[in-house]
Amino acid sequence: MISKCMKRDVITVAPTDTVAHAAGVIAEKCVGTLPVVTDQRHLIGIVRLQDILKIFMPDFVALLDNIDFVNDFGALEQLRPRDLPAAANMTMRELMSPPISVKSSCGLLRSFAIMNRHQLQDLPVVDEEGRLVGIASRVDIAAAFFRGFHDNPGYRA
Repeated sequence: MISKCMKRDVITVAPTDTVAHAAGVIAEKCVGTLPVVTDQRHLIGIVRLQDILKIFMPDFVALLDNIDFVNDFGALEQLRPRDLPAAANMTMRELMSPPISVKSSCGLLRSFAIMNRHQLQDLPVVDEEGRLVGIASRVDIAAAFFRGFHDNPGYRA
């Protein structure tokens, strides 16, 4: 069950928080997925690291099949929120994607299958009322699943 391997202390953002705020949270807490929650902790969206970084990515990157010839993006590598106030002031409500989550009773393999299907690195876990209660990474789920190998009396290393 995913509730046995999820992290319960989840870093979240509010729908009114800005990109500049979220970038600060990511930098300080080293997280790649920010669940967007209401004051009552109801999960209403997800903002991923790549959603925020995409804002600052040069438009030409999407047009290229191969960017190996680009050594760096020059001045863009040094962008700060003050350089792009419109982007920095976007809210999580504007940027978030619909949440993909599982209930705390969900099995490990089903959780992992959902993550694969939706290309997620982290999976929010909610209670029966849709309130965020945890988050599990691919590694959290795989480690919990593989621990079962060691619990099996027939297992040999």
